[in-house]
Amino acid sequence: MTCHRISLALGGGGARGIAHLGVIAGLEESGFGIERLVGVSIGSLAGALYAFDPDIHRVQRRIVEYLYSSGFRQFQRRLNESRDPGNRARMTRATKWHRLTQFLRATYVCQQVLLQQSVLPGDVLRHAVEHLLPDADIADARVPLSIVAVDLLQGLPVTLERGSVRDAVRGSASIPGVFPPVVLDGTLLCDIGVLNSLPTLATRSYPTGCLVGVDVSSPLQPITTCQTAVDVLVRMNDVGESMFRRQVFAAADFVIRPEVGMVPWFDFSGPSRLMQLGQQAALEAVPSIAARCCDHLSTAGIQPNGNRPGIG
Repeated sequence: MTCHRISLALGGGGARGIAHLGVIAGLEESGFGIERLVGVSIGSLAGALYAFDPDIHRVQRRIVEYLYSSGFRQFQRRLNESRDPGNRARMTRATKWHRLTQFLRATYVCQQVLLQQSVLPGDVLRHAVEHLLPDADIADARVPLSIVAVDLLQGLPVTLERGSVRDAVRGSASIPGVFPPVVLDGTLLCDIGVLNSLPTLATRSYPTGCLVGVDVSSPLQPITTCQTAVDVLVRMNDVGESMFRRQVFAAADFVIRPEVGMVPWFDFSGPSRLMQLGQQAALEAVPSIAARCCDHLSTAGIQPNGNRPGIG
């Protein structure tokens, strides 16, 4: 094998993104070095963690300690409640009480959506980045790092290569409607992952011998009904993101897809298992990555044998 360095495009997917740290561990174990990290949403956090401290096992220990800390557990409860605010008021399964709690839940969510920027306050993400990331400039990372978000003011995607890494990660991970957007150097940043959850196109803009994407999104599943206007809008957003994701796969030489799709985006309760699944997926992908990327003759995603990029 004559190539040993790769660029990683780390995708969004909420809690499932903890698997990114397992993927990095598996690639390192197999002799690959990381020459650049490009992340969106949770992928920006995972990428920043490693970029500023390229000791993957130490990073894994830190993330597990943080997710099991009392401080984060309070936020985990708030994440769960944001998914079902009525669960705090459940007193019985009787139909009339069920209808009452459903009404209260709808009222609560409507108030949050109509009167505030987000369902959850920004301190959830701020707490995480201040405990996990240094107060540093992106440009000072030990491994080159780029963070992808969308600027709501200009209506354009942005790739951040300098400036506060904490603020950039918060902006990239601020899911629209769930967390408030982040003001940074004249921009208003939020998570572009709801439209483009795998930043392969941004990664391809840099010189690289081999580009590997890590997709931790949840596959689109059939549903039985769309009862409300919100249901229809959310479903169309999911369909559009799924279609575009297939397009951006083509910009990568290989895409690793850990088997984490069953984990809800807000469930951070099993980080060790997520990292294990990420590492397993990386180790299984190594022979294919080596076959596609070593003795690399093209930077356009077409391999010497004419095949298109692989999907793990």
